[in-house]
Amino acid sequence: MKLLIVNTDVLIVIKRSLLFLFMMLMLINCSRVVLEGDRENRNIRITDPYKGTVTIRFQFINNLVVIPARVNNSPELKFILDTGAGRTIITELGADQSFEIEYEENILLNGLGKGEPLSALISRGNRVFLKDIEGKEQSVVFILEGRFNISGFMGTQVNGLLGYDIFDNFIVEIDYVRERLYLHDPDYYKDEYEKRKAEDSWTYVPLTIADNKLYATAEILESDSTVKKLKLLIDSGASHTIFIYPGNDGDDISVPDNNIYSYLGTGLNGEIFGRIGRIPQIRIAGIEIDNPIVSYPDLEDIDKAVFLHGREGSIGSDILKRFDIIYNYADNGMLIRRNNYFRNKFRYNASGIELITPVLDFPYYVISEIRENSPADKAGLMKDDILIEVESQKAFTYSLNELINLFQSTEEKNISLLIQRENDYLRFNIKLENELEIVN
Repeated sequence: MKLLIVNTDVLIVIKRSLLFLFMMLMLINCSRVVLEGDRENRNIRITDPYKGTVTIRFQFINNLVVIPARVNNSPELKFILDTGAGRTIITELGADQSFEIEYEENILLNGLGKGEPLSALISRGNRVFLKDIEGKEQSVVFILEGRFNISGFMGTQVNGLLGYDIFDNFIVEIDYVRERLYLHDPDYYKDEYEKRKAEDSWTYVPLTIADNKLYATAEILESDSTVKKLKLLIDSGASHTIFIYPGNDGDDISVPDNNIYSYLGTGLNGEIFGRIGRIPQIRIAGIEIDNPIVSYPDLEDIDKAVFLHGREGSIGSDILKRFDIIYNYADNGMLIRRNNYFRNKFRYNASGIELITPVLDFPYYVISEIRENSPADKAGLMKDDILIEVESQKAFTYSLNELINLFQSTEEKNISLLIQRENDYLRFNIKLENELEIVN
C-alpha cells in the first residue's frame, strides 16, 4: 500500500501499490570512475562521481546536531544525527508537511521512558536525500502517535532521527565548534583517515557494533577512588553527559552522596527521572575528562534498554561535543581530538526549570517541569507558568538555547523572572546554587 503521511495521527489516503520501473542510461567517461569503486553498490552515496566529501552545515541545538534531509517527495525536513538510532525514524510532521511512503507493517517501538510502547509503521524501499547525497531502498519508521514531542523541547520543528544508514555508508566527521558535518566516501577518504589515525593529536577509540549501534568501553573514577570499567552506548542523539544504569555490574555502581533527584529527559516511551551527581573523572581511551555530571536513571524508566548487549549506560553529546570526531564503522572505531569545548565546565539545570515551546519557531516559553526542592520550586514557580520577562528583558528576545544556558549556570547568582499564571502577572527571584560540588 502507498500512504500519504500528513500531520495527523490518522493515515488518510490509502491506495493500491503501483510498481514503477525507471531505467536510466548514464554515460560515464574514464575520469569519473576514479571515485566510484564500491560506491555503486551502496544504498546511500554521493551523487557527484567527482566528489569524495560532502560538507553539511548543521544547527547545534541543545547539544544536538540537526541536519536537513528529504524523504521521497517530502519538503525539507530536519533530523537529529543520532548514533543511537538503528533506523531512520520520522517522529512528527509540521502542519504543512506531508509525503508518500510505501506501507509494509505495523510495529511497536520500545525505548527509554516509563510509558507504553509507541505504535509505528515501517516502510521499505524509500529514497532519502541530503545535500549531494541520495539513499535508495531505505527503511523508514514512522511513529503514529504524538507523544514523542522532540520539537517542543528543541524550540524548532524537528522531524526525526537519522542514524545507522549514514554512519554505515560514510566515514563521518563532526566538527562541533565550526558546526560542520563531513560525509566522506570511504574509498576516497581511506588514506586520509589512516594518516590522521597515525597522528598524535588524534586518539583511536575501539568500538563494537550491535543492532546497528555503537558501544565503547570507558572507565569512571568514583568519589571513593574506585575505578569501574563500563560498556557505554555512544549516543549523539542524547544531550546529556553520561547515563549510568543501576542494577548492572553486580549492583555495585554507587551514586554520589551529593546528588539531586530530577527530571533527566524524555525518551522514546516517555519521561525519565533519576538522580544526578558529579564524579571525579571519566576516561575514554586514556583521555581523562574531569568532574563530569552523571545521571543515574530510575530502573523502571529504562528497563527496556538495560542489559541489551551488556549495555551499562551511555555517553551523550555533552561529552562528544568536546571533541572533533571521525566515525569509521569499517574500522570498528572512531578518532577523537580535543577541541575548544574540552575545558568547558560541565553544567546541569541548577534552576530546576524545564521549558517547552508550544508554538514552534516562536519564542514563547512555558514551564513544563519544576524540580522538587530546586531554587525555582523554593521561589514559588509552578508548572505551566509562562515566561514574560527574564532579567528585565522580554522573554521573546531570548532563544531557547540562551535560556537553557542561563538556567544551567553553576555560579551563585540571582535570576529575576516575570511570569504569567492564568490572569496574574507575578515576579520571582531565583537564587542559583551549585549543589553538585564533589564532596571528598
